Amino acid sequence: MTASTFRRRILVSIGLAVALPTMVLAGLGILLAMRISQAIDSQSARYHLYMAQQVTESFEQELLAHLRESITRAENASRAGAQGPALAATLEPRPPEFETAHLATLDELSDYFMLVVESQPLVYGFDRDRHPGQSYAGLMLRDSKGQVIGAGGWWFRPGRFLVDHLRTVMEDRLPSQERIYGGIESIRNVSVLLLGPDGREMGRVRSPGGMRNAAIEPLTGPFEGFAVRVTSTPFAPDAWTRGFVITEVTFIGLMGLAVLAATWFGLRYTAHQIELARIKSSFVSNVSHELKTPISLIRLAVETLEMRRFASPEEGEKFLRRISRETQRLNQLVDNILDFARLEAGQRTFRFAPVDVLEMIHETVDSFRLRLEDQGFALEVDLPDELPPVRGDAHALSQCVLNLLDNAMKYSRGCKEVRVSARAVDARVAISVSDRGIGISPHDQRRIFEKFVRLETGLVHDVKGAGLGLSLVDQIVRAHGGHVEVSSVPGEGSTFTLVLPAGGEAQSRQIEPTAQTGS
Repeated sequence: MTASTFRRRILVSIGLAVALPTMVLAGLGILLAMRISQAIDSQSARYHLYMAQQVTESFEQELLAHLRESITRAENASRAGAQGPALAATLEPRPPEFETAHLATLDELSDYFMLVVESQPLVYGFDRDRHPGQSYAGLMLRDSKGQVIGAGGWWFRPGRFLVDHLRTVMEDRLPSQERIYGGIESIRNVSVLLLGPDGREMGRVRSPGGMRNAAIEPLTGPFEGFAVRVTSTPFAPDAWTRGFVITEVTFIGLMGLAVLAATWFGLRYTAHQIELARIKSSFVSNVSHELKTPISLIRLAVETLEMRRFASPEEGEKFLRRISRETQRLNQLVDNILDFARLEAGQRTFRFAPVDVLEMIHETVDSFRLRLEDQGFALEVDLPDELPPVRGDAHALSQCVLNLLDNAMKYSRGCKEVRVSARAVDARVAISVSDRGIGISPHDQRRIFEKFVRLETGLVHDVKGAGLGLSLVDQIVRAHGGHVEVSSVPGEGSTFTLVLPAGGEAQSRQIEPTAQTGS
């Protein structure tokens, strides 16, 4: 198991140690809140049903009270022995709640129904033909001996009666009941809707806050076909409690997600910092090696020349070329480190001026040609006769090309071929450096421009380097308003292309712009 794999497993274990308890606690909190919400809903539904039943009974009691008040004369007359038309006349004049008086004889009572309200029988019936849309309601009439002789009452419109007495029932009759569950405060927290036979609303007392736990109770007796719907008002305790539970569940869920997200980003940041520390440590080691190698070669060549340990003048020239080559290599490495430090600190300045791209490429290639030839590379330069100038820093652009040539030389295997080309495309100038080396996988092509990054596979792992070259190239080209393109096939080679705006597109830049290009 590698150290990086071990570190990743440790971080995953830490993440699970934080995430799992968070998920369990959040889940338990949400479950508990939902159970509380279900209990509240259940109790609320039961109370609404209870109140709906109380409202229907109150309507029956209201009707009974009006009948008792209006039939007093008829009761007195029946006890005095009045019968027939004389008894029927006592039902007039009719009360405002009723329409047509009717005396039902003892023989006719079989055609009517009976409803017991407050221990007193209430006679009711329907006659769809002669009294459409009306109901009959009356009370028993008795003679002086207490024998039932019939029922006296009136035909009336139940819908009108319900609408006219809805508020009276809710504000007077229900609160007056001493044993009403919840008391008057609970009654004020419910909304009552009166529904007609077609289900449409006919009246209401207080606006509903929703129909989640509404209870519908059908009316009976002379009010058959009608119904009442009872639910909570918007400010009822169960309504705001339900809202509080929903808010609590949402808060718990968001807090759980926040903890998980914080854990995730914290672990990502920690892993990134660990990786960055590893990369910086590798960078120091690689730079030390990169510095020691040319210094050792220069020192060896100088000692050989001082002691004249060479057989011929040609061999002496060979050592001088080696000193020159390694000096250039050392100078390029130092320049890269210094430029990277300036770019990171935002202190690197570019002096923009018209740059002859062909001249810049020729000078750069000529300065690097000796190193390529000493390593046995075949160099091909394919440049057009003319190219539009670019506005930029000639030294910085030359440094970009040098870094690309150095990489092409480092990461080539047996096929030692390097090609430098340039072309003008759509008001832009493209400078390409190609090799026949190991190539770069598509996944790694997104990482090679990051600072300190060096790939850990194949020949790349064996070649020493600081991991700064391509990062510097990318930052310098972006500071010039361009970008770097990569085309590579593993095992076949790579082509890096610097795409820069032609001089006309960069005219708006100042002569001495300065910016931090590493961001």
